[in-house]
Amino acid sequence: MRAELTKTAVLATCLAGLAACAGSKEAYPSLAMRPFESASPPQVEAPAAPIRQATPAARLAELRGAAAAAHSAFTAREGEAARLARAAAGQPVESSARAAAMIALADLDAQRGKTAGALAALDELAADAAGALSPDPALVAAQGEVAATLASEDRTITQLWNVLGR
Repeated sequence: MRAELTKTAVLATCLAGLAACAGSKEAYPSLAMRPFESASPPQVEAPAAPIRQATPAARLAELRGAAAAAHSAFTAREGEAARLARAAAGQPVESSARAAAMIALADLDAQRGKTAGALAALDELAADAAGALSPDPALVAAQGEVAATLASEDRTITQLWNVLGR
């Protein structure tokens, strides 16, 4: 008896589901053009003005000047550091010549750090510009210029370390 009740309940549920799917033939939507399908395309608005103004030329000049001054100090000390590195090549670690060369290389690295500081300030300005979706070509140019100077200083220091012999 229980099996017959279960079969009846399942059959009644299926019939109720099928009855819910049945409908009149007039309930289907029309395939005629709707008003929005034949309307002209919407007008595209002009892009909004940037949120952030361009970096002031005076600030860019200041950072370029700081990088140039640091690079000048670097190049002024570069010759002496190269001479000391050549003199210390092959010397024992405890030698005075090697100590003098390492001090000169540390001084070069300190000057390189000043150039890197100027690049870091430019990078911060570039990050602000990118966050405001306001590219600044003058800022990008200054950033590239200082980055090239820094890369040159890095190559010089690496060459002098290679001459000294780590």
